[in-house]
Amino acid sequence: MTPAWNVIKYFVMQSAIAVQSPHSALFALLRGRAAALPAPLLLLLAAACSAAFGAAVGSYTGGMQVFYAAVKMPLYFLSTLGISFAALHVLAASRLPAGESLRAASEAVALTAAALGGLAPVVAFVSFSCRRQDQASYAFLILVLTSSVAIGGIAGVARLHARLASPMLTATWVVIYQFTGAQMAWLLKPWVSYTFKADRFLPLKENLHGNFYESIFRVLQNLFS
Repeated sequence: MTPAWNVIKYFVMQSAIAVQSPHSALFALLRGRAAALPAPLLLLLAAACSAAFGAAVGSYTGGMQVFYAAVKMPLYFLSTLGISFAALHVLAASRLPAGESLRAASEAVALTAAALGGLAPVVAFVSFSCRRQDQASYAFLILVLTSSVAIGGIAGVARLHARLASPMLTATWVVIYQFTGAQMAWLLKPWVSYTFKADRFLPLKENLHGNFYESIFRVLQNLFS
């Protein structure tokens, strides 16, 4: 068997165990008993839960945007985790081995995604209920999304702090993940389309112009000008 097939087989077997076991991986994650779970299984949980949240986000626009957002949300979480972990490990190498710091970071991201997955029905309900191309409804949806992400983020950071037992490392992770995640979200947009343009998966050529922080600066500049 090829190495790729072995990886696929491992993920399938772990998924079956997670679904069939009375003490499933998701249950262990939510109860704070995920220390023994392998990092690949935590990443699988993060991908599945974040995909559910992405689909709920995309349901505001509807059509293929539901599928697009369901694909991009796991891509966002896992790519941000990969970049952020590399930076975290450089800083934490003297305190934690790579495997332990990866497991802690993966557990934090998986718990964040699980919280968002649990809020996906609420987000989907709000998305379906909002009037299309109505500025007030759109602003309310963005508020709901922001609140959901904040809830998931707080849960993930709290779990990470419990695993790292270091306020400095936890704060460093928050800064690195926030900085990386904001730019990654910019590169993977659109998420929620107010203009209802044709469904787009990833207009990379358009997204490579500017960055998240430049857009924030322009907003503030226009606000106070």
